[in-house]
Amino acid sequence: MKWINYHHLIYFKVIAQQGSISKASEILKVGQPALSAQLKNLEEYLGVKLFDRKNRKLHLTEQGKVALEYASQINYLGQELLHTMATKGVAQNLQLRVGALDSIPKHLICDIVEFARKKTGCFLSIYEDSKESLIGKLLSHQIDLVITDHHVTSFGQNKLYCKKILNKKVMAHASKEFSNLKKNFPESLNGAPCIVPTSHSKLRGDLDRFFYENEVTPKLIAETQDTALQKILASKSEGVIFLPHFTTKELMADNKLIRLGQLKDVFSSYYLVHSEQRIENPAARLILDQNFEKMRLG
Repeated sequence: MKWINYHHLIYFKVIAQQGSISKASEILKVGQPALSAQLKNLEEYLGVKLFDRKNRKLHLTEQGKVALEYASQINYLGQELLHTMATKGVAQNLQLRVGALDSIPKHLICDIVEFARKKTGCFLSIYEDSKESLIGKLLSHQIDLVITDHHVTSFGQNKLYCKKILNKKVMAHASKEFSNLKKNFPESLNGAPCIVPTSHSKLRGDLDRFFYENEVTPKLIAETQDTALQKILASKSEGVIFLPHFTTKELMADNKLIRLGQLKDVFSSYYLVHSEQRIENPAARLILDQNFEKMRLG
């Protein structure tokens, strides 16, 4: 039986991702001459050329593309093995690792993970980062689930599973100082100071469409994906924010925010993204099977 060097595959995978040995060398903390030699050994062992060099950059050959798929899958299984042995294959407490975009309301994150903790007693690890970083962690089995406001079914050549868990109407909220904007809403938003999500978010696109279709031109004073920061700014009378009702219930109960009106045909949708695993995390499965539309959120 022929044996393949696991390290060679990891080195090859990183070189392919970076497009150069020098960049891969920095990430792997391996010298360029040693890395070049390891790549050459792998090509000789497989009997194929994995890269072509064009414009001082490495490009995968057709055989290289096939090898990369296998290398990625082998790395995937290796990481899953480590995670399984560390958290499920031995007698340790169940751990649930959840990633969330900063655009996800903190109330929703808390409701989701607290539901799993109360049902299973699992230890919680919660991460906030960009979609690309979180999906990368998901695929390398560093986290179990990602909460996002985007529908995601693939990442590169990797298949993902995506379940919509909530679809909520978006409301305009502000402090009592803006109560006059309730009258003739949404026309009243003309010239009103508003705090909106950043331009790459789906909700920002929906808001821009809503303003255009209703011939409304608000005064945009700030943009941030962080919904907690949006609510702080609004409660300090900085401007109007646009969020589902369940995210602002506490502030409204404390009279720090009021509802100005509902934005017709504008919704915030939230999804759970997960990848295929050989051994399933029971806390993650519990969350995936839950009907959050019927839960009392916030």
